[in-house]
Amino acid sequence: MGVLEDHPDATHVRVTFHPQIWHHGRAVTSDDTETYLVPLEHALTRDGELVADDTDGSDQLARVDDAPDIARNWSGPFYVTIDELVDETETEAENAPR
Repeated sequence: MGVLEDHPDATHVRVTFHPQIWHHGRAVTSDDTETYLVPLEHALTRDGELVADDTDGSDQLARVDDAPDIARNWSGPFYVTIDELVDETETEAENAPR
């Protein structure tokens, strides 16, 4: 059951896309990060745990439909981190008209 045991109301994860640029032969992280919500099921391993930050598993979160265009289309190096678990009421509040 994994992470859902401790967070049964979680429906999404808030993730941050960290684009990188090449500088003197090294990948350097840009300040232009993008934070967005992804359905929880996209961020879980087969064992029901959250994927680790800066891995192939978390990098896949840059390609989901919910990712911003910059993340889905970024051609350079990048990494993705998982910031927090979010429940449905929080996602509804974020998406409510202001």
